[in-house]
Amino acid sequence: MMRTSMYQTAYQRNYRRRRPELEESSPAPPFGAIIQSISIAELSKPATTFASSARVTECSLLASYNWLDQATPSILVPVPVKLREDDGVYYRDKNAARYPAHPMEPMVQAVFATHPEPLEGGVDIVACGSTLGNLLRFIRGDEMPFRMLVEVVGNTVHLIRRENSPKETIPNVRGYGHTFPEAYTTWDADVRGSASHQRILQYTFGGLRCIVRHEGDGYLRDKLTSSSKPKLLGKGRGSTLEELIASFEGNGVTSVNPVPSSELHIQPGGFDVPQSAVFDLKTRSNMRRGQDFLGEELPRMWVAQIPNFVLAYHDRGRFNDIEVMDVSEKIRDWEREMNGKLSQLGALLHRIIGLARTQPGGKLEISRQLLDRLEIRAQTSGVTPAFSEGVSVKWASWLGQPVMSSEDEDVDEVAGGDLTWSDGEDVGDDFTACSQDCSYCGRCTY
Repeated sequence: MMRTSMYQTAYQRNYRRRRPELEESSPAPPFGAIIQSISIAELSKPATTFASSARVTECSLLASYNWLDQATPSILVPVPVKLREDDGVYYRDKNAARYPAHPMEPMVQAVFATHPEPLEGGVDIVACGSTLGNLLRFIRGDEMPFRMLVEVVGNTVHLIRRENSPKETIPNVRGYGHTFPEAYTTWDADVRGSASHQRILQYTFGGLRCIVRHEGDGYLRDKLTSSSKPKLLGKGRGSTLEELIASFEGNGVTSVNPVPSSELHIQPGGFDVPQSAVFDLKTRSNMRRGQDFLGEELPRMWVAQIPNFVLAYHDRGRFNDIEVMDVSEKIRDWEREMNGKLSQLGALLHRIIGLARTQPGGKLEISRQLLDRLEIRAQTSGVTPAFSEGVSVKWASWLGQPVMSSEDEDVDEVAGGDLTWSDGEDVGDDFTACSQDCSYCGRCTY
């Protein structure tokens, strides 16, 4: 249910640079009282405990869903139905923009639909490419402030992305990061009408059972297994010329503006794409050849376990060099080289889990306002729960009740420290090279 690759030898698109326009940002939500601070230095000692397990293992796709570009919040879960395609607008957080009441709930509903039986052994942490990526950037010393909510459901800790506003859009988008996929990839016929493809992985990291949601750019057809290849579903569907023309007429570039709704509609459609076929797509100028663009993306691709990288070079919009790379071995090499940092990430996750599970109500906020510190704060009043009441109860039952490990308890004993970092969002930020997983930081190199 993702976009598939459909490359051409060359493509000319009118290119016009837009001057950055000053946009009034949404007001930041208030901070709660600081409960505890954490410094990177404090993680060094407990990190040794996780050196042997600070690598991703047992990774497999748990579920996936597509946001449909419809006025009411609707997702498509892989079961056989053909849908019409419509393009989307560029929100910082597509899940929050389309379902602001409970941005993580579509993920849970997709899991219920495709994997109704609970996982053996329970789940320790649920996150997304943005929240887990932000914690990794903190560990690596990459400068970018962020905020995220923490909520315990059952005994599982959820890391929830927090923007100033769920409808916040990406300003001053330039280049071809969005237009290239529209021209060179296509939605499969049975998922036309999708605006984005969200994937939910399960894997083990640092001794923790993790569920991680990330956005997928597309998949490579030649890497589909025989069991995952799409089949014609629905007698006579799409079998006449008129029906085919009708389906292509839906392949436009206008998008539906999501409207507030408390009800999430779930439709069957599509098919499961194995993680081994998924690719990440970036476009870069010919003038920047020689720069290690893959190296810049490896941390994010490691979080999402994306094994393929498509890099398209252009000269003022003319694409004549498209590289398709299997980077699975490079990701494994990066993981080995970053064992020290990943061990610290493991220690940090255990620390957060221990704090959240012992916090009354199981709710916290994590913010980074200084380079080398995280602030662990109480959530302010009025923050909407991660899930609606009925879904929360069902999800807690599905997650099971894993017992806190001795490693969590050991990390809890390492107290103290402060964690912060500065708000460095400049007016002139260039979002061309950014993606949803970096929260459109404006600092990625194009």
